[in-house]
Amino acid sequence: MLRLIKRLLCSFLFLLLVKSLSGEVILPSVLSDHMVLQQFSWITLWGRADRGEGFTVFTSWDSKNYSIQADQTGQWKLKLFSGGPGGPYTIRFTGKNKVELRDVMLGEVWFCSGQSNMEFTLNMLGGWKYYSGLKKQIDSTDLRKIRLCTIGQQVSQHPSDSCKALWLQADASSILNFSSTAFYFGLEIYKKFNVPVGLIVSSWGGTPAEAWTPNEYLKDTPGLSYYLNHPNNPEWEASAPSVLFNGMIYPLRYYTIKGVIWYQGESNRYDCDLYATLFKTMILSWRKYWEKPDLPFYFVQIAPYDYKDFEEASGFLREAQEKALELKNTGMAVTLDIGNIQNIHPKNKQQVGRRLALLAFAGTYSQADPASFSGPAYRLSRIEGDKIQVFFKNSDALGGRKDFLSGFRVAGSDGIFRQARAVFVGNSVMAGSTDVPSPKYLRYAFLNTDTASVFDQSGLPAGSFRTDSLAVNYREVHLAAAFDSVKKFWKISPRCPDPTAVIRYTTDGSMPALSSAVSSDTITITTACRVNTKAFLKNVPSQSSSSISFIGHEALGSNVVFTSKPSEKFHGNTHTLTDGINGSEDFHDGRWLGFQYNDFQAMIDLMQPKLIGSVKINFLINTASYIFPPTLVEIFASENGQNFIKAGEFKLSAPDSSSLIAQPKIISITIQGIKRPVRFIKVIAKNQKTNPPWHYAPGQKCWLFVDEVECRK
Repeated sequence: MLRLIKRLLCSFLFLLLVKSLSGEVILPSVLSDHMVLQQFSWITLWGRADRGEGFTVFTSWDSKNYSIQADQTGQWKLKLFSGGPGGPYTIRFTGKNKVELRDVMLGEVWFCSGQSNMEFTLNMLGGWKYYSGLKKQIDSTDLRKIRLCTIGQQVSQHPSDSCKALWLQADASSILNFSSTAFYFGLEIYKKFNVPVGLIVSSWGGTPAEAWTPNEYLKDTPGLSYYLNHPNNPEWEASAPSVLFNGMIYPLRYYTIKGVIWYQGESNRYDCDLYATLFKTMILSWRKYWEKPDLPFYFVQIAPYDYKDFEEASGFLREAQEKALELKNTGMAVTLDIGNIQNIHPKNKQQVGRRLALLAFAGTYSQADPASFSGPAYRLSRIEGDKIQVFFKNSDALGGRKDFLSGFRVAGSDGIFRQARAVFVGNSVMAGSTDVPSPKYLRYAFLNTDTASVFDQSGLPAGSFRTDSLAVNYREVHLAAAFDSVKKFWKISPRCPDPTAVIRYTTDGSMPALSSAVSSDTITITTACRVNTKAFLKNVPSQSSSSISFIGHEALGSNVVFTSKPSEKFHGNTHTLTDGINGSEDFHDGRWLGFQYNDFQAMIDLMQPKLIGSVKINFLINTASYIFPPTLVEIFASENGQNFIKAGEFKLSAPDSSSLIAQPKIISITIQGIKRPVRFIKVIAKNQKTNPPWHYAPGQKCWLFVDEVECRK
């Protein structure tokens, strides 16, 4: 009986404990020590508690107590006025439990988002060795009033109320590992006003804008439903529509901010005909969720870079970005003069931050000379004989080389653009070409690698522009290929998310034209060849093409047994190593096997002895994405599966730091001179295991990516 009473008492105490814990006031992670709240504003504090629970909130900047009660779902929100700049302050929550936030500042809060050029930290870009001047400034200046918050990367299929966040005081360590663009912007704000500055970074490299846009806006805005069927990278969950808005924007919607800075666009350069609408829609959606229809939004126009593909993709994307200026309280920082055509992550983030700050000073704080915050912008043009004259706004005087201005091209009625000689004529530019005696159109800085040549007197460059409205088609064709290991043929399923597009294809290596075959739902390929596809819109071919090469060899369709299985994320399919389809430079294409930290070892059964002369295997190198070549490759051959001979080995040189800015590439290793009957092929490739010291993430586990083992007579 006594034992029963004790058991009931323990159960009762446990229930009381659970009830007590469930009733605690719980704050989102973004509300924490060291945070900055927007000064002179109505701010929101929010969180969870037991449903119906009442508690008090004390704020030390005004020494006031506020009473609040959770609703029937356990959620609560409190709006209160913040007052003037200062700190540190304390916020205390007192209910069934007590929560105290310390070292809270009141000042200017900016939200910073985008893809890798917003995400990249000073450490990723070279560290203090490269930014020694900034390091000296940090060491000699008290920057503790600048507070840095990085939001944890997460995808979510539905709007989430929670995310990971961490506020830190600015010091040499926290600054080094924080967004370089955001920090330089915040430093300018701090130097200008000498008030606390809070920077919240929510970014993810390589992500497209539709991932940062809520689903209902994509679904209900004309044209944008395209993205619901067309993720920019179908194999990567972070590029799917709305998943980053759900996971990294929606949870922060109650946090009062002064404005937004945004650096993104590279991942949308092939859907730039939709990007203008997409980008403006994203801005409007954020303003709606932050309940601030005039929320300032300043963005960076993408910099020059050699993408080694369609040469005007950047120009059309920059044009699409500029159309966002049609919205009030927006501004664009042009970076045509501070990019690096060999590095998609240019290091000069100081100027990027400064130019974004100039926009904020002029547009949000009314602190700047209106003529000094933005470079020249195209106004109008007129044909003058065999030349075209261009006039600009936002500039009383133009600057640049007087004898030659680069980046200008002109075209006649044929729409073929040729390099033009351009010079200043007063406060305009006159451009012409002897190859175009009757010019009709002009473009400036429209190629991927074009840099600025026209500036205003303060040194700010003009952005890309064109005088024509010629149609452009960027629709992509996605090719899903499957190999029939029994009948030894391939089936391709070409898809274009735009239902109005016509897909044409060739199998002879040529590019599809209007006379090429029109694809059906599936295309059957019975012999080795290269299939090229293009999407046509109103008979205008896409600027991009999609291709697959099909390879015939002795191991085609053979079974593979792995000693260590590939990762769940990059697992390919049953016959990835023997399906006759090579992976591309894009490691997300679904045709690679990825091994993180682990070595690769596989046994291939040719089903019967065959005379084999050579074995070839492919590896991918993309060190910026932690993908390294193997350190050693060994290939063994056997006729019976028991007695193996070493057919050959390769020791590979490790890449150096220059590979971080190199394009991804595929390397092939071939063992020659086997010349014997072989049924079993064993391949071993040693993983480098971890990133080297020169990597921007040293010591992190690295990847080994493997594809297609070709066996030939």
